[in-house]
Amino acid sequence: TSETKGHIVNDQGNSSIDKVGSATKRRMHLFHVLFKSLCSAGRPVLIVHDDIHWADSVEGLKDFITNYVNIPCALQKGARHHGLMIVATFRSNEVNDAVIETVNSIEKSESAHVTKVTIGELAQTDIGKLLSATLCLPLRYTQELADLVHKKTRGNPFFIIQFLKTIIQNRMLQYSVSHRRWMWDCDVIDMQMISDGVAELLTTRFNQLPLNLMKTVIIASCFGSQVEDS
Repeated sequence: TSETKGHIVNDQGNSSIDKVGSATKRRMHLFHVLFKSLCSAGRPVLIVHDDIHWADSVEGLKDFITNYVNIPCALQKGARHHGLMIVATFRSNEVNDAVIETVNSIEKSESAHVTKVTIGELAQTDIGKLLSATLCLPLRYTQELADLVHKKTRGNPFFIIQFLKTIIQNRMLQYSVSHRRWMWDCDVIDMQMISDGVAELLTTRFNQLPLNLMKTVIIASCFGSQVEDS
């Protein structure tokens, strides 16, 4: 072998990083082999990529699928890999064109079976059933509140949960020991504002944190997306 431009080149003239090479590629290769082995052994694996619309790039997802499919199947030559399911979620109103193009390219390449599932907004009747089951009250008791929640959140499941947490925190929806049921005033709740976007909603919740905790979060953010508890 000889050294050329900082790379180790073998007698055939191929760089040592062309196939597996670098430490990152070696780790990725072993990662693919591990998943292939688990799936081949009859142990299905589910990988969930949540909120990919916030990712800087989703090319890694495409590369993982392509490389996984290209690894020879240990069970039978030419056989397709089974037992691996990847679920990727994103909000259609916040996703960029790059994510859509990547998903479409995976589907066109036939590297994997792609199924698109669109989850719509919750209807007023759905919210009514949710409130009825959660508050342990008949539907006729929660109908007016359900209509109000639907008007405020437009049926967005995430906003519904956050809105209910907010009105409980603000004691607009609370349990009455004397009446032995949940009580609320729709006129008061109707004045409760809700943010138009997830980012604004999360910012509002962060601003409600105690000052000391807020300073801790600001300092921790300087260390990256993950920080040890210690």
